[in-house]
Amino acid sequence: MATPAHVSLSVSLDDEVTMIRRLLIATAAAAVVTVAAPSVVRAQDIFDAAALSTPPKLASPPMAARLVARTYPEDLRRAGTSGTVYLKFVVGTDGKAEPGTIEADAPLAGFETAAKQVIQGIEFTPGKKGSQTVRARMEMALVYKP
Repeated sequence: MATPAHVSLSVSLDDEVTMIRRLLIATAAAAVVTVAAPSVVRAQDIFDAAALSTPPKLASPPMAARLVARTYPEDLRRAGTSGTVYLKFVVGTDGKAEPGTIEADAPLAGFETAAKQVIQGIEFTPGKKGSQTVRARMEMALVYKP
């Protein structure tokens, strides 16, 4: 026959086991992971290129270089004038720069006009967020040298 101290210890151990079981059940219930629905990308959404899993890039850098050479303003070329044009624009899901989004910062108006023609004429591999093709804001510099 067990002594009262032994019975008391046994009951105390049973109580601890019961409390641990309840704690584990409560913890498991609290640890249920809520899976959120995937974020929906709307057609009008524009993302910064740097924030995308796959940012847009030139589809053909050699073609872009040829367009820069072809659009070099003749009067500026003859004068030996060089310049760098900084552009900001949105690349659409079709890989084209969206015309109403093109902003240019150029040292001379002739370079600005030429650079906008280049951006409208080249193709990009569109940006992607995950596996979805999205519109992306992009910055680029075009350098004109005689």
